[in-house]
Amino acid sequence: MAGDPSNASLWTDADVYIGPLSAVNPTNANAPFGSDWGLVGLLDGDDGMPESRDEDTDDKYAWGGILVRTSRAHFKLTKSFSVLEDNPTTRSLIWPGSSETEIVVPVPVPVKVGFEVRDSGTGKVHRLITRRYAVIEVDGDVDQNETDLTKVTLAATIYPDSDKVLFDRQTTPVLSSISVSPSSASVVVGDIAALTATATYDDSSTQDVTSAATWTSSAPSKATVSAGFVTGVAAGSSTVTAAYSGKTSSCSVTVTSS
Repeated sequence: MAGDPSNASLWTDADVYIGPLSAVNPTNANAPFGSDWGLVGLLDGDDGMPESRDEDTDDKYAWGGILVRTSRAHFKLTKSFSVLEDNPTTRSLIWPGSSETEIVVPVPVPVKVGFEVRDSGTGKVHRLITRRYAVIEVDGDVDQNETDLTKVTLAATIYPDSDKVLFDRQTTPVLSSISVSPSSASVVVGDIAALTATATYDDSSTQDVTSAATWTSSAPSKATVSAGFVTGVAAGSSTVTAAYSGKTSSCSVTVTSS
């Protein structure tokens, strides 16, 4: 079977953040949302965050029934999620305009929304943050009973900006490979040589992972290794390998007596 398993994701956790139109986006997927964002809390993982796309299409045909062109207009994107908590953030979405003591007829207001999913197996984080705003409304009935958690499904209609941009997308880079440098080294018995492990990600960024990698020597009677530092033990050779997040790279080490 062809394909790259590292490109597949199993989203094991998720959060939805709500902010005013003035809310500032995090700088990247590793940065936390600021204090101007509110968290809806527990979500129903089985329901997930489904997207619904609506668009008016009109097929144009030439004589003879030949399809020539399709016109498209009125695109609408709705993204849903189901909340399990009753907290100030969820109440502001379910009953906008209401207070702690009064429930009024809801009139949805524009808000910014950040959708975040996480893959605990790879550490990958994926975020979609509304570029302009969303309008959130209750989708379906709200049932309160003695056997099920109270759940409210909310549907967020996403409004694009003037350039038709719906979301700002933030993702953590995915590890593509690691490399050990130098690729070969020579060390005298009793001396120490330093190796470096560098990680390369799918966005072409790199990171020194020497201290985070796991180092092994194929012949510890000839050379030992710890945190990238190779110590010559006896004349001979060994292959030193660095492993980091499922990726490996090696260096050929020659140990001489002098």
